[in-house]
Amino acid sequence: MDRNRLMTAMTSSIRAETPAGRMFKPPEWTFVQAGDVGWWLPLRWRDFLLGPDGLRLKEWEAEGRLQTIKSGPHRVVYRVQLPGSAIYIKHFLVPDRRAKYRQWFRRGKGRNEGKRSQDLASIGVPTITPIALGERRCRGFLFDNFLITREVPDAVPLDAFVERDLHEIEEPRRSRLRRSLAAALGVLTARLHNAGMQHIDFHPGNILVRLGEDDTPFLTMIDLDALRTVRNFGWAKARLNLALLDHYFWTRSSRVDRRRFLKSYLEARDGAPDSPREFALGVEDSTRRWAERLWRRWGKRCRSTNKYFQVYKSRNALCIASRDLDPSEVAPLLVDPDAPFASPDARVLKDSRTTRLIETTMMVEGRPTAVVYKRFNRKKWIDPVLAIFRPSRAWRSWQAGQHLASRGVPTPKNLAFVARRRKPWFSPFQGVLPHETYLITVKHPDATTLSEHVFRSLPKLDEASLKAEVHRLTGALAGLVRLLHERSLSHRDLKASNILIRPDAGPGEELLTLIDLVGVRLKNPLPMHRRVQNLARLSVSLADAPGRTRTTSLRFLRAYLPQRLARSGEWKSFWRAIDAATRTKQARNERRGRPLS
Repeated sequence: MDRNRLMTAMTSSIRAETPAGRMFKPPEWTFVQAGDVGWWLPLRWRDFLLGPDGLRLKEWEAEGRLQTIKSGPHRVVYRVQLPGSAIYIKHFLVPDRRAKYRQWFRRGKGRNEGKRSQDLASIGVPTITPIALGERRCRGFLFDNFLITREVPDAVPLDAFVERDLHEIEEPRRSRLRRSLAAALGVLTARLHNAGMQHIDFHPGNILVRLGEDDTPFLTMIDLDALRTVRNFGWAKARLNLALLDHYFWTRSSRVDRRRFLKSYLEARDGAPDSPREFALGVEDSTRRWAERLWRRWGKRCRSTNKYFQVYKSRNALCIASRDLDPSEVAPLLVDPDAPFASPDARVLKDSRTTRLIETTMMVEGRPTAVVYKRFNRKKWIDPVLAIFRPSRAWRSWQAGQHLASRGVPTPKNLAFVARRRKPWFSPFQGVLPHETYLITVKHPDATTLSEHVFRSLPKLDEASLKAEVHRLTGALAGLVRLLHERSLSHRDLKASNILIRPDAGPGEELLTLIDLVGVRLKNPLPMHRRVQNLARLSVSLADAPGRTRTTSLRFLRAYLPQRLARSGEWKSFWRAIDAATRTKQARNERRGRPLS
């Protein structure tokens, strides 16, 4: 029996053994063998999609119609432009044994997505439209497979729309769109849950949005291999699934928008929870727990080689660099980490006993970019030995920068951590320990420290302008510190000189940014005494700020505190604790002869 007959017989056997309705098998599709891949598709698509050797990828690439959208070890996604529309081709790969065995004991991902697209269409959830399914088999065992679908016209991923397009829309249209998006997303999620379905990778990147003529949002679900049918899908499971979606919007939308989504969801759900308020609070708690796990995992990316960072080693130095930093910039650092200080375009920003700071230019993401290169000098001869028991200052800053970036707290982007090593013949023990350590971060353009802005620029303003600027800075500073503490982070050296400000930042741009992160610590839940210490340290650094009054301090505190504390009388005890810690700090500095900063 030849190969084509064998594959046809095998396919017929599979179809006969599969219970009706459980396998993706449109009745109007026909089986065609093209090369070593068996295809199921409507006959009208056969000549366009398939050639003598199989899928016409090389032809489309030669014609300039093929575009690679995603490429990874487990999946490659192509887009093919047609005369009037476009199609998407998902090529599911089997790069390792785990993926191979998965294909053998479960249906292929392409067939799964096709079947689930039918399930979603049956409950009124818009989704992809498959037009072809391809599977490569060997002796009956499934290997890589394909799924070809029509493009959803004029649609973009919901996360891209929220982060990019929505900000470019002017008010009041933007607010109307946010309200309608929250309501539409709530209805779509409720339809899934009513049918006992949950998406285990539920995030806006797997949802497409298209706006109608009257700005009505139309949502379409994609990436359906992560869709699961669950028995006894109760409110506890619904709460956990909502937390996956809420994690994204928790940091990008207001509580009002999230409440609007939940209200729409509960109205469209079959039945109701015992207590809608308790259910809403449970979603928030689950979101926070999920976010903490995710943030901690993201915070470890900067420690090893992965898709975001690369570890470089030499006899002279160790370097962990972001993949955005050009490797040609790393090579000189492995030979001599002090090389950038001799660069002709280097500009010294600070030179003290403990640190040396310069501004220079390096290739980042393929273009020259202003960066800050910082060397942490050895304060004591025993510092390399102490590195066995505690991380170096540069490493603490490097790790803290990753924690802040993972949690959405504004800080300059980390580019590289470098540690100089002693020569191994000097001491076998100290040959593996860091001598001096270095840190490279992106320099924020047109930024200055908050201390310089407050004490140099504010005194030049007239009374009305000073009042408006103090009011703006008070709100922004309270929001920054509140965000830091809400994300389980504290900064024991939180002072005005460790905060950057861009005075000309426009709407939607970051006004304040944290720098000098040696004192940042991760602790969940964050103890009250750390919050008090951070706020007292900040208060000391701004004690003599122009335009600062007790009313300004109170306005800052009420903006920093959660609404329930700001409205109650509990803020008074917080105020007294900060005042006491501030006085203690001032007295300690005076006793030790240190200036307040």
